[in-house]
Amino acid sequence: MANTLYTPQQAARATLASLRYLTLLPRTVRQDFSQEFVAGVGQTVNVLGPVTAGKAKVYTKANRTARDAIQFNDLDQKWFPVTLENQVYNAVRLPDDFATFTLKDLTTQVLIPQAESVVDELAAPLVAEMVAIATDASIPQVAADGSNFRTALIKARQVLNDRKIPAAGRTFAVGPGMEAAALQDELLQKVNESGSGDTLRNATIGRLFGFDIIADPTLPDDFGIGYHKDGFAHVTRPSRQPEGAAKSATVAQDGYSLRWIQHYNPLQLEDQSVVDTFYGAKTLDANRAVSLTLAS
Repeated sequence: MANTLYTPQQAARATLASLRYLTLLPRTVRQDFSQEFVAGVGQTVNVLGPVTAGKAKVYTKANRTARDAIQFNDLDQKWFPVTLENQVYNAVRLPDDFATFTLKDLTTQVLIPQAESVVDELAAPLVAEMVAIATDASIPQVAADGSNFRTALIKARQVLNDRKIPAAGRTFAVGPGMEAAALQDELLQKVNESGSGDTLRNATIGRLFGFDIIADPTLPDDFGIGYHKDGFAHVTRPSRQPEGAAKSATVAQDGYSLRWIQHYNPLQLEDQSVVDTFYGAKTLDANRAVSLTLAS
């Protein structure tokens, strides 16, 4: 049978690659916490938030003359618990007639379609965290024709600058309606047309005013959000490899982790393929994000 050409690890990695290149929104936040299942840890993953070092001080000429001692700040880094209660999965049956006569390539005919199904749900907890972020009174609603999108983007940049959020690592993510408004801006059209052939290109609108502007259909239609990478965390964690599965593997790479299992069910004369992972998201610092809305 065609799927016997694959080891469980190869099959799992093929699925992981599909997740890696299909998902975008989770890849713009902190993802570097995923690892393989560790027995006994429980359903909570503790995520380290961004490090802060307090306000810088000035050592004046008078301080030097008086030989004053310098003052020290304390480094502060908080732990944020991310609860992994929900498990996203896709399970399919591969009947004997399909597996024997039709199945030629496990990756393209089974694993990638399963991964595409999983990815449709993968960003859901992160979206829930993002839509809870408040806007700022200084930021106008974006007009449906996009005529003031640039102004709103500049205002969002100003808000983050006023909050002293680092300029590097900023993203502006938009839902479908906000994307349509943004793409009516001629300047953004030119930025989009001149972009690189990046693997994220299909969902990347362009880079403007320090933001990587991306579109994600899982965001609300009339919603946009500017944020720094350290504002949110997205975690995937596979459960253990089951004792009774004929084939199973867990893999962790590039901020994603998942499990693939396959087992034969003799009662219905079929193989069963399952791709799954536990997933969750957490706001690490709401101060590092600001939302926008589309005018009705």
